[in-house]
Amino acid sequence: MPWFAPEFGPLLAVAMATLNESSELIEANAGFLKLINAEGEPPLGARMAQFLIQPDFGTLMSQKGGDDGEIYVGLMTIGAYSGRTRTLRARVWRVDRCLRVLAEHDIDELERVSETVLELNRDYAQAQSDLVQINLKLQQREALIVASSLTDPLTGVGNRRLLEQALAAEISRFERTGKSLCAFMADLDHFKAINDTYGHEVGDKVLAAFGDLLRHRTRPTDVVARFGGEEFVGLMPDTDLQNALVIAERIRQALAGCHIEPLPHSVTASFGVAETTAGEQGSALLRRADNALYEAKHSGRNRVAAG
Repeated sequence: MPWFAPEFGPLLAVAMATLNESSELIEANAGFLKLINAEGEPPLGARMAQFLIQPDFGTLMSQKGGDDGEIYVGLMTIGAYSGRTRTLRARVWRVDRCLRVLAEHDIDELERVSETVLELNRDYAQAQSDLVQINLKLQQREALIVASSLTDPLTGVGNRRLLEQALAAEISRFERTGKSLCAFMADLDHFKAINDTYGHEVGDKVLAAFGDLLRHRTRPTDVVARFGGEEFVGLMPDTDLQNALVIAERIRQALAGCHIEPLPHSVTASFGVAETTAGEQGSALLRRADNALYEAKHSGRNRVAAG
C-alpha cells in the first residue's frame, strides 16, 4: 500500500519516495521523479543511492530514529553528481527498514534557479577559457619580445647579449658534466672592400646570407651569434675539437660555394676554433678562438685554424 495518498502522486511542489534498505525505489511521486530526471512511470527497483547527495544514503541509513521513525530534518541535496542537483527542505523517516523521503520546494522555481546557476557557470567557464587564451597570447608575445631582444635583426642569429647568457650557461654545464664544449669565431674576408665597392646595402645582404648559412649549418643545440660587424661566434656543446674543426670547415666550404647577388665573386670567411679546458672562463675560451682566427687570416684567409 502506498505511503502517500494518491493525490500527492502528480504533485511537483513536493517530492515523495520510499526506498528499501538497498536504496531501491519502491514508490515515488512526480516531484521526486523530476528531481532524478525521470519521466513517466517510476523506475521501480532502480537504486537511488546515487541521487542522494547530501546527506547520502549510507548516512541516512545509519541514523537512529525517534518514536515516529524520523531520522532527519533539514536541507537535502538530490540529483546527479555529473548533472543538476537541487537542495530542498526535507524530512526522512525509517519505517520497516525502508526510508521515506519528503522534500518540499517549488520545483518549477527551482528549475529556473538551477538554469540561472548553470548559465552563470557556463559564462564563468567561458570567461576562464578566454582568460587562458589571453594569457597564452601574452606569454607568446612576451616570448617574442624576449627572443627579439636576443636576436640580431639583420642576420637572424643571436646578438652579444644572447652570447653572454649562453656562454655562461655552457661553461657552467661543462664544469658540471665534463662534456666537451667548443667555440668558433668567424670573420668575413675582405668585408670592408665589399662595402666600399658595392655599398652597405650589398654588405648587409652578405651578412644576412652568412647568418642564414650559419643557422642552417649548425645544430639546434648550438648557439650562433653576431659578435660585431662581420664577426660571428658559434658555441658547440658536446663537441670536441676535432669534430668542431670539421663543422667549421663545412661551413667555410658552403659559404665559398655560395653566389650572392650582385657580387661577381664568391665570399669567403676565416675561422678560429678552440675547445674549453677545465677551470677556463668563457672569455678565455673566446680569446683563444679569436687568436686562432687571427692565425687563419694571417695565413691567407679562407681557412680554419685551431687555437
